[in-house]
Amino acid sequence: MSEEKTVKNKKSKTGRPRIELDETILANLASLQCTKQEIAFVMGVSVDTLARHYSDVIAVGSAQGKIKLRRAMFRNACEKDNAVTQIFLAKNLLGMSSEPQTEDSDVVLPWEDAAETK
Repeated sequence: MSEEKTVKNKKSKTGRPRIELDETILANLASLQCTKQEIAFVMGVSVDTLARHYSDVIAVGSAQGKIKLRRAMFRNACEKDNAVTQIFLAKNLLGMSSEPQTEDSDVVLPWEDAAETK
């Protein structure tokens, strides 16, 4: 009976062998904001395989690519004084608009003097 237990405890190696992918290439493709379908095509695996085994690598690579892009945009806007990038960032990050505000445009803004409030 002890032989049966040892045989049952051994793991059988049936099924497909695990596919090992180069995580550096995966991260680089993800940092370029490639879709999972594109990465799967380049790597020669299914999208399901990527999702099951490499989703964390793809998420980190994608985040690093977004950080690189954001850094480049800020550099263009602030250091190189690129007006187009400045306008884009002002609209998207600061909520500014190129449309004039039409509602309540006739209403005079309240005036408060610093000396009156104290």
